[in-house]
Amino acid sequence: MTTKKLPHYLIEKNNLIVQVTISVLFAIAFLAVYIPLSNTTTAWFSLEEQNKFIYTAFFVILSTIFLIFSRVMMYYTSKRLIRFTLPIFIIWCLVEIVLIGLFHAYISLRIMHVQEYTHALIIGKSVLITFIALGFPFIVTDLSFALLDAQRVLKIARSVIQSNENNNQNTQKNISSEQIVTDNPDIINFNDYTGALKFTVKLENIYYIKAEGNYVNVLYNNKGGISSFVLRNKIQAIEDSLAGTPLMRCHRTYIVNSNNIKLIRNEADGYYIDFNQTGLESVPVSNTYREKIVKRFTEI
Repeated sequence: MTTKKLPHYLIEKNNLIVQVTISVLFAIAFLAVYIPLSNTTTAWFSLEEQNKFIYTAFFVILSTIFLIFSRVMMYYTSKRLIRFTLPIFIIWCLVEIVLIGLFHAYISLRIMHVQEYTHALIIGKSVLITFIALGFPFIVTDLSFALLDAQRVLKIARSVIQSNENNNQNTQKNISSEQIVTDNPDIINFNDYTGALKFTVKLENIYYIKAEGNYVNVLYNNKGGISSFVLRNKIQAIEDSLAGTPLMRCHRTYIVNSNNIKLIRNEADGYYIDFNQTGLESVPVSNTYREKIVKRFTEI
């Protein structure tokens, strides 16, 4: 039995920031509408009475801080400690909701001394309301991320089709020159998953190669500008074919041309590579490959 792999977009840093922001704003808006209609667990919530407003703001601020801290821990745990799976992600989100609901119930029972209702009712409804206030935006934002990722994959697929159509015009030329190209260490061949030659480029022009699901995207210098070529293959197969070249794996998603590295930055969340070309994204370096990349860079 295989474990359901976590979609990468659920744990991307920018998506986590967007999700927390939208969830907090939705929860505040939801409470503003719900408070006047409630006569049980949110009896002490108020945006008007000064004393109750202070406790309401206290609850919202601490819950937001907890949610931010939880997502920071989620991000670094998934990147550095364990391989996150979809069930773990779902359980983590449910635990967040339950803990915030229990925090609300604690304030109701121990600080505001709500006594009109049983403890079980207050705790149960606190968790339920928290699930509605946070669970709904969690689900909606995750579905939005899934849709955006599907659109990205579709765009890549269309790019592959277009690239293949362009390559078909020069297939005979590429095949006839394949042996010459292979023997030239300054030229890099890129084959698709069937082993067919799809793209050749000078080594000095390559910046990095990025995994895009079942495809790889080659970023290279084209007459002073940045161009990309997408082909269907696994990044592991590409890495194996590049053994002995300056093209080195630096991350599970990236292979970089060490000859074109401008600098390596040590940031709070890890190492990053910048290239000697403006307009390129900074590429992360994982702990697995950090020592090898730094050693190669210092030898250049």
